[in-house]
Amino acid sequence: MKLIKQIKLCLLIGMPILTFSEVREGLHIYPPVPGLEPSPHYSFKIRTQGSNKWTDAFAFVTACKSGGVTNGTTANAYYWRLDKWSNTYINFEISNNHPVEIEISKVSGDPIISAVARPSQLIDQCQVIKGKAYVTLDNPALFTVDIDGQMDQQDTGRIHMKGWNDKSFYNGPPIHTLTIFANPLLEDKPTKNNSNVFCVEPGQIPPTEGDWDVLYFLPGVHEIGRCFRVHAEKSYYIPGDAIVHGTMNNEKMYDDGHCIRIFGHGTLSGERYAHPDCDTPIATEKDYWKYKPIDIRGARNTKIEGVTLTDSAMHSLMLINQYQPDEPNEISWVKIFTWRRNGDGINPFGNTLIEDCFIRTQDDCVYVNGLGIRRVVFWADANGSAFVLSPIGNMHKSLTGRKIIVEDCDVIYNRSIFNTNKGGRVFNLRGAGNKAGGENIIFRNIRVTDPRPTRSSFGILSAAPWQKHPDYEQVRGAGEIRNILFQNIDITAYSIMGDPETLWGTEAAPLRGFIFDNVVIDGELIKDRSAFNQNEYVSDMRFMDSSSED
Repeated sequence: MKLIKQIKLCLLIGMPILTFSEVREGLHIYPPVPGLEPSPHYSFKIRTQGSNKWTDAFAFVTACKSGGVTNGTTANAYYWRLDKWSNTYINFEISNNHPVEIEISKVSGDPIISAVARPSQLIDQCQVIKGKAYVTLDNPALFTVDIDGQMDQQDTGRIHMKGWNDKSFYNGPPIHTLTIFANPLLEDKPTKNNSNVFCVEPGQIPPTEGDWDVLYFLPGVHEIGRCFRVHAEKSYYIPGDAIVHGTMNNEKMYDDGHCIRIFGHGTLSGERYAHPDCDTPIATEKDYWKYKPIDIRGARNTKIEGVTLTDSAMHSLMLINQYQPDEPNEISWVKIFTWRRNGDGINPFGNTLIEDCFIRTQDDCVYVNGLGIRRVVFWADANGSAFVLSPIGNMHKSLTGRKIIVEDCDVIYNRSIFNTNKGGRVFNLRGAGNKAGGENIIFRNIRVTDPRPTRSSFGILSAAPWQKHPDYEQVRGAGEIRNILFQNIDITAYSIMGDPETLWGTEAAPLRGFIFDNVVIDGELIKDRSAFNQNEYVSDMRFMDSSSED
């Protein structure tokens, strides 16, 4: 049935259909990107399991380029604690139930000593043989492989609560991580000779309008500038052997945000563009939208699929609209890497479903609203939270009557350079927002597997930081926060700094009636309120373990 729907869609938009032989082949590896140097840190080979033929996979790299600190200010808003850190990544395609093997080597030739895949349940095996790491998997998956314990075996954020001197933080060499993105096959890739497709050569200024349906960025390095204008009922294809520098938006035109598709396994990069606070002239808040990699207003029936967003100068992906039940948006198989403040991940607003993404940010990862969040991997190094709960109470009335479900997600690293600031937790309400709400929010089947988290996992506060009571930095408006369900939450470890799991209300915005069903921290079931740092404005919390029931 899915294939029949896909064929109909292809016929409608004039795109070619993969033959059955191509689908059965089950593996597509992109060639090198013309004009782009590969990562200096890692190299990769891929083969179908059981085959003798290895194929090189082009290794992209994104890096934190803070350049240190001048007069207390970090250049271009990069987190200087992460200066010269990098992440190497590859994108390729596999079909379901198609076993492949990936070989990882250090470009330096030095041997790999240890390798751990996260999330581990997404792959079949990860092992080191003769100085190289080998990963096998059967199905599409987005994951990291920690090499030589760079993340798993050392504290990479703040080490203790006191002070801002170098002894309070990780002070070792730059950390060079890697991620592997085994994407599902794209079954409707455009072809160059189709009359509905406009092909953009590297170095060519692409058109923003025309009688084409699909704008195809050919293999190579592209520059579209800041504020490249996208339009309703147009598609934008970035293949896995292309990188596009710039930002895409519809200039706040709410009547021109429908039926847009940005897709492919290539990269949309912000590395050539200033943070708005560091631009010349400094941008005002009303112009922040121009700095966001993808910012589409009035979004409905709009899809963002497969692309990698790197080095965002501002919030990475925003599809802005109220709930449109018959015209939802979709974000799927998107990968995000940011290195700067305000480099948030995704805000789905009221009309977007998020599925199968990988979000590594140095500010907040995702805002809990929209149509749900499923099978997403989260990673933070300096600042921000996996799940921001400030939209509670601020949601459009159409959202309050239905469930917002966050499920089957993995938080693989929860690191922070801060101690008592408002952010840095997994579940975070940091004294922001207003009005009552919460009963429509469900978190279930969430795994927090960081063995060395900097901050606590729970930081649900109506006023923050709690340590500054009564002189908080931020206080939420009036309205009870109530009845949030946390079900099957497995947290590997407590904060390495002793940052407590916290529930903190205020007289105007108390916390009441949360349900903690099979919530486990450090191997122990949370049975009562004593597990939390709390105050008198927290009440009627329920603790249970339905997993043990017949």
